[in-house]
Amino acid sequence: MPGRIIWELLQSVKAEVENVDAIRAEKVVMGLGYTAVQLSTGHVGLCYTFSNEMAPDCCQIWRKAGTLAGSPAIEIAELSLSWDLSEAVVGVAALNALSQLIIEKNLDRYMIFEGNLIDQLEIRRNDIVVLVGNINPFIPKIMEKTRNIFVLERNPRLRGTNVFPDTAAEEILPQATVAIITGTALANGTIDRLLDLSKNAREVALVGPTANMLPDPLFKHGVSIIGGIKITDAEKVLQIVSEGGGTPSFKEACKQITIKPKQHRHFQ
Repeated sequence: MPGRIIWELLQSVKAEVENVDAIRAEKVVMGLGYTAVQLSTGHVGLCYTFSNEMAPDCCQIWRKAGTLAGSPAIEIAELSLSWDLSEAVVGVAALNALSQLIIEKNLDRYMIFEGNLIDQLEIRRNDIVVLVGNINPFIPKIMEKTRNIFVLERNPRLRGTNVFPDTAAEEILPQATVAIITGTALANGTIDRLLDLSKNAREVALVGPTANMLPDPLFKHGVSIIGGIKITDAEKVLQIVSEGGGTPSFKEACKQITIKPKQHRHFQ
């Protein structure tokens, strides 16, 4: 099992989504950039596909292809517990979609803001910011506030000056006063360890379309703010995913949102 947190997210969805067993997966689309699951309720969930980490013949060995649409959504969400990355991304996308049902019915639990995560995150001049995942658009915004930034990235093709391999997390993350972690950590089995290494940070953010999960279990484990998206045009998102689009392409079909707990801890 990839970790405690993804298991808790799955259990929370099972407990809180009304008539969860009756909800079906209408469409499952595995694109080059993202994987999407659309529910019979119309809700869509996303997960980064990790195409660069899967075997070249993954589509041929994806033994469930042709059987997922029409299946109970919660059964697909259970694939999030798989160590097979091609299964896990579909499971996380389904879990993401089911989470939207809970969030929509419990808006009073959270503070939700429209806009970029960095605009809601207090970063001080002397902060040490560690960005897990080379999220390029964030870097100039962060450097306007502090020059103390470390970027950790798993994909060698995305590394460059001052971008370190993700294996450096054990040394670098405990130094962070602000940690910003890509939501893809929910799918590749690293989220539990990354949050454990971030315990010294004043603020811990989870960010990206994959981060659109039920916030409560994440807040329980130390996440203080989530930067995700709200899908405004589900059909357009499915088209973008099917055509191999990535995060920048979602702008016309989504809006950025930031979620904090109502009892957001005060800055010291």
